[in-house]
This record gives sequence, C-alpha cells and structure tokens, in this order.
Amino acid sequence: MPGKAKQYVDQSMSSVQNTVSTLQQALSSAEKPDNKNKIQQAIESLNSAQQQLSGYQD
Repeated sequence: MPGKAKQYVDQSMSSVQNTVSTLQQALSSAEKPDNKNKIQQAIESLNSAQQQLSGYQD
C-alpha cells in the first residue's frame, strides 16, 4: 500500500520532536555535568535521525 511507510515515518518524526522537547526539559533540570552530557548526546542523536528521515520519499 503506497504511502503507508511515509505515514509511519511522519508519525515517527512527530514522536522524535516530542522526545527532543522532553529531553530539553530534562537537560535544564539535570544537575550533574555527566547527566547533562548524556542528555545532550541523546538530543543530538535524535536530531540526526530526524534529519535523515526528513529526506524520506515514498
């Protein structure tokens, strides 16, 4: 069924955006530098995944 995969990709993109937003809140609440670094790395990884998915064509 054409377009179904694209729907899943779009849904995933939305989930990634929500996750990044939540992680940014966690980043501002984190106190230990090590924890801040881990959260920042996760945010960067998700942003990278989002960039890769943004070029998806069905």
